[in-house]
Amino acid sequence: MTNYDYTFKIMMLGDASVGKTSLTIRYIKGFFMEDLKLTIGVDFYSKTTEFNEKNVKLQIWDFGGEERFRFLLSQYCKGANGAFFLYDI
Repeated sequence: MTNYDYTFKIMMLGDASVGKTSLTIRYIKGFFMEDLKLTIGVDFYSKTTEFNEKNVKLQIWDFGGEERFRFLLSQYCKGANGAFFLYDI
């Protein structure tokens, strides 16, 4: 079992099809995936990294951007330490 010095809950937020899942998978796995499916509700990812000689666990919550999932947002965001807001211009 790995001990972490810090654990952070990070939310990925934005409208549908703006690239939340693409950016998350690129960061977690190190490659780009083209044909991604719609996120239903929320998907969870985890990455362990080191920062200033400390073990850090990032819990990344990739929230589905469709309007029908927005009622869940306030519950899922509880306890979050940060968020990325993505948009398409």
